[in-house]
Amino acid sequence: MWLRPGLREAPLAAASRPRSVRRRKRAAPLVFPQPAACNRVCANDSVFMALIYQLLRVLVLGVTAAAGDDVPITWSWSAQNASLPCVVPEWTRVQPRRPPPPLDDELSRARPFVWYRLAATREEVSPKWVSPNGTLEVARRSGGAEGVYQCAAALPGGHVLGYPVNLKFSHIGKQFLKPPADTIAYLGQPFSIPCRISSGPAASISWTRDGKPLPQNYRYHVLESELLILDVKNEDVGAYRCTATNPIINKSRTSPEGRVRVQQSIEEEPSFLPVRVNEDIAVPGGSRVVLPCPASGWPRPKLRWEFTPPGQKPAELESTAEVLVLSSLAKDQEGVYTCSLEDYFDIVKSFNVTVTEPVVITLPPVSKDATRASTVRFNCTASGKPEPNVTWYKNGEKLTLAGRRNLRSSVDRLRLELVISGVTSDDAGVYQCFASNGHSSASRWARLNVTGAGADAPRDVRCAPVGAATVALRWLPPADDVMAYTVDTTPTDKHGGVITGQPHTNTEEIIKVREPLEPYLFQVRAYIPASTKKNIASDMSESVLCQGQGVPIKLSKLDDDKILVSWKQFAEQTPGVVEWILQYKPDDGEEMTVERNVTLAARVTNYTLTAPGSQPLLVRLLGSRSSEWLPQNLTLVPWTSSSQDADDGEVKLIPQDLEAVEVTEKGFTLRWRCEDSPRYTFLVCVRKIDGNDYCQESYDTSAKIEGLQPDSKYEVRVQVRVPGMALGGAFTAPYHVTTLPKGPHRFKDLKYKYVNESTIRVSWSDAPARYTVYHSAELKMPVEKWAAVEVVGNTALITGVQQTEDTYVMVAGYDPDGHSSVITVPQQVGSIEAKDLEYSYSSSGVCVRWNGTGPREVHYTQDIAQPVESWAVVNVTGTSVEITNLNPGPVFVVVTAAGSRRRYPTPLTIPERPADNFYYYLGIGLGCGACALCAVAGGALCLWRRAKAKRTPQRSRRTHTTSAEGNEEDGSEMRML
Repeated sequence: MWLRPGLREAPLAAASRPRSVRRRKRAAPLVFPQPAACNRVCANDSVFMALIYQLLRVLVLGVTAAAGDDVPITWSWSAQNASLPCVVPEWTRVQPRRPPPPLDDELSRARPFVWYRLAATREEVSPKWVSPNGTLEVARRSGGAEGVYQCAAALPGGHVLGYPVNLKFSHIGKQFLKPPADTIAYLGQPFSIPCRISSGPAASISWTRDGKPLPQNYRYHVLESELLILDVKNEDVGAYRCTATNPIINKSRTSPEGRVRVQQSIEEEPSFLPVRVNEDIAVPGGSRVVLPCPASGWPRPKLRWEFTPPGQKPAELESTAEVLVLSSLAKDQEGVYTCSLEDYFDIVKSFNVTVTEPVVITLPPVSKDATRASTVRFNCTASGKPEPNVTWYKNGEKLTLAGRRNLRSSVDRLRLELVISGVTSDDAGVYQCFASNGHSSASRWARLNVTGAGADAPRDVRCAPVGAATVALRWLPPADDVMAYTVDTTPTDKHGGVITGQPHTNTEEIIKVREPLEPYLFQVRAYIPASTKKNIASDMSESVLCQGQGVPIKLSKLDDDKILVSWKQFAEQTPGVVEWILQYKPDDGEEMTVERNVTLAARVTNYTLTAPGSQPLLVRLLGSRSSEWLPQNLTLVPWTSSSQDADDGEVKLIPQDLEAVEVTEKGFTLRWRCEDSPRYTFLVCVRKIDGNDYCQESYDTSAKIEGLQPDSKYEVRVQVRVPGMALGGAFTAPYHVTTLPKGPHRFKDLKYKYVNESTIRVSWSDAPARYTVYHSAELKMPVEKWAAVEVVGNTALITGVQQTEDTYVMVAGYDPDGHSSVITVPQQVGSIEAKDLEYSYSSSGVCVRWNGTGPREVHYTQDIAQPVESWAVVNVTGTSVEITNLNPGPVFVVVTAAGSRRRYPTPLTIPERPADNFYYYLGIGLGCGACALCAVAGGALCLWRRAKAKRTPQRSRRTHTTSAEGNEEDGSEMRML
């Protein structure tokens, strides 16, 4: 039985940009390198977020390489015709082969080149305008037109696209759209003379005054469509003419003259002189960029320029010129340039200057061979500025990224890859990627060859719904010896990936899909045993489209012959249904009985049927998320019998766990718990003590009570009821709630806590409700200009908090309106007083140390008379810094938090390094050392002599006492001897 709208019945019953901040001038800061580990972690995180952003941009925007807005204009060299060569990436790899001679039965033969015109649809250009070498001839007179063209070169098994060409015919108008005219200029003021003409490409403009070329000086600036004269003088009187020349077709036009008179300036309010200029400038590096910001008014206003690099704070430039010229644009000059008038902060003009970089494919796709059922990945990583969009093509046709073909991040999360899962024979071909950023483009391509033995796919695949999120599949086997089958499920919303089921040997399968009432595509693959160890995977079967059907319903008896059919819970859990069809038929056991259909709007969630006890009904409900119902076989969708599943309407449930939340002066929210709550409604009765009951119905397990008196006590009861019936269960026991009194009882205990370095959590003790949390680093700024966070609850996260600044927070509430006092979240990283600094002399300067973490600015000078704003600055992230290249004399040092605008602490005074008496003290040291050595040597010698004397034995000698005579005799004897 196939679903058709059928008979319709009337329902019987249905329940129903910030302002720039001027900074102090200071010396160029020195930035110390960060640790390499931190750089790697931050780089990986940014790359991953960039991959997510690129994936969402490709999937959501669907940017194509051949879109006219994304292809730079190519101007013809002639005003009447153009020749477009077929420029194919990697032409040396293409090498189109000469086709063989046609056979007798062939009407035509393949063409090596095909051209298309890309408009709302892709239209093939007649082959008669394509030459054998692939050049396309486009002529205005023969029916050719401007637009985007793209060629394709034939390859074995596919096509390779050439670079798209956005063709425009060169031209220049015969008349000026706005020529110079007689006018008056005022002395000392800026002044512009128009010279506008239609030209493609833009004409080059030259000017004459009284027939002579203008002098070359700072006061004259030739803009694209006007002449800007700064600081008008009496010598500027004269007749001005402009000459516009188209540089391609070499045609010129000379305007009529316009006379300029000069008068004295009169008092006038300051303003910017309107000039035609592009405020978003994207040019390659080295280009000349002119930023005109002429200010008129008398007395003459003072102009100032601010420059804001990407991701940094604004800084004031020294230039005060009304035309800022960047003669050779460099990378560090990229950012936002803002000119403003002093004392007139509401008069502001900004220019966004971007340095473009050509698109380069750094990791191109590589040709691959793959077997069936395998997964293939193709890389196409491109760089450039602005960031290029990457679009994939297969055999010259744009590739739809859905199902088995999707973009996924690589294993290292550094790039996006084209992933083809479950490869089939149809996936073979030429895959080509285009990367374009509106200024340039690049393309590379690769072949995919599907190899290996093939096998027949399963046949006659059929599907039928068996539930709201369940379908049944059946098929015929392709061979007798199939080892296993797998089923691929693909959503039809173009954004989901394919899901491959588990292998099994059956020829049928019950599949549960992710989203109920959503259509899905189903394909079956077979695996055949082979003589080799590797099995053979077949191609995918023909796809079948099927969606779940059969909404869960509840049947309840109302009266003797009434049945209430309800599906409120499913409707709330499944948003997006646009129509319901309620089907019912007699429960008489006859399968051929024709059912009756009742079509209901999406907002209807219950319906009443007449079903006497003697004549029960079979009921089922169908739903559709589209106004066009998908034809399906509904045989397997189950029916529900009113005789078996409907209850008698008696209610025995009592709500449990009553709780009052969000209590205010005039009301509160009551919550409770009840089993099988989707089947019932609830009656909530509120009564003031010694007052009357006020009751309201609720379809959920909560109710909001309003209109109460402040500082009053109320009694609340809840009853369970059957929808559409007056019958209900017993009431709960009374639950007492007291409303809040009038007065400043809100925003109590307002406090904060740091979550990380740049995020704080603010909380307060008031009842959860809708609040606005305002925060700012400028207390004097009006609260209306503070950053705001909308929350529902009594806590909020504030991100982007600067560690070096105080943050001021205020919470505002509604119903009734009110706000908290302002609390101050002190800065985490502050200035360091001189007493907390330590210093020491190093070989090349002075080393200063402190305690505490966070980025710091170290200001130092040797001239204390200079203001701190002009001191030299060193940016550091550690807890010390070495100051070098100092002159003789003291050094004065101030350490503050990076970017802090608070007062500067008292400087630390480091005295001059003491006089260097190194050699003097060295001589004294050497002398003392020599004396000490001599003393040690003398002492050692004495000790040695004593020790030697102790070791030598003493000999005894006799003493003779004789007379003189005796001595003489002895002497005589000795002499005689």
